[in-house]
Amino acid sequence: MNENLSLNLIAALEIKRENELKFKEVSNLIFPPLARETGWTLTSLWINPEDNSLCLKVQNQWQTNSESTAVVEFELNKAMEKLIQTLPNYQQNLEMLDTLIDQESIYYATSYTS
Repeated sequence: MNENLSLNLIAALEIKRENELKFKEVSNLIFPPLARETGWTLTSLWINPEDNSLCLKVQNQWQTNSESTAVVEFELNKAMEKLIQTLPNYQQNLEMLDTLIDQESIYYATSYTS
């Protein structure tokens, strides 16, 4: 097995089922520019909910190029500040995205491949 020492930043999210389309719409305005600015790769996993569930679970996994959480957080903050300054409505879109998220947990993980 090969270990990849670069960290993955994982955001585990819960959103109301009724907000799914708006979440996807706003995410498309936020995440592609952020991926370009950081050079990270985003994999978004939508967990199949039970039919009667009012919430959807989403796991956004960012494959970074950094080996420490401090560097990941610095790069993320730097990229977001630049995007806020250079892209119209980026700040408002971030705020809208935050209102659509019911719960959020952040994790860091390394990966192994074989």
